[in-house]
Amino acid sequence: MTDSAAPANVLFVTADPLLDARVRRARTGGRRGGRGFRLRLARELDPQADAALFVLPAAAINTLLAPDGRLALPVLAYGPEHGLAGALLRGCVDYLRDPWTLTELELRVGRWLEGRLAARRFGGGLWLDGATLHGPDGAAALSVAEARLLGMLLDNAGRVTSRDALFYRLWGRLPDAPSRVVDVHVAALRRKCRRAGGSLSITAVRGEGYLLTATRTARPADC
Repeated sequence: MTDSAAPANVLFVTADPLLDARVRRARTGGRRGGRGFRLRLARELDPQADAALFVLPAAAINTLLAPDGRLALPVLAYGPEHGLAGALLRGCVDYLRDPWTLTELELRVGRWLEGRLAARRFGGGLWLDGATLHGPDGAAALSVAEARLLGMLLDNAGRVTSRDALFYRLWGRLPDAPSRVVDVHVAALRRKCRRAGGSLSITAVRGEGYLLTATRTARPADC
């Protein structure tokens, strides 16, 4: 397996025409985040977009909170300094304090993506490349839903990810009533983990969600 995966998509959301034009000029001028990602612009957030990271104004964070008070998407927020503490406490991966430069944006996004990529190289002997899971015993094709769930679990490896946050990642909204759809997709994901091999474990935590853990041993885990 090589590191030749396609560049990650980063969705930059702004309704400010001046900021939109500023970022658009940088993107079309060749500064597209040369460290392995594509910067895409949007006027509104699409939670189901094929994006590894969402760059949002700090004022939009509260609309994305799951019932546990944390974000249901990987978010890099931007805005005034007084929004920094709240953004990080709610689970933002980083924060751009005004005034910030496009170079700073590119470097912070690149740094976070590099850390995420390193985590996916480890992955208990598994490697997630787009929607394909590679492991010691072969490769398994994941559905879009399974790839999104596994990506979020990997981003939160070592801590519980709530079912509501996982549901939001799939459907772009919180569930209106108790739903088993996340559990069904996780069950299918576990089967494909076993097929690929490796030592990755996705454990249900009663009343909370799912916990992903990985070890460096080659012994297949009860995934």
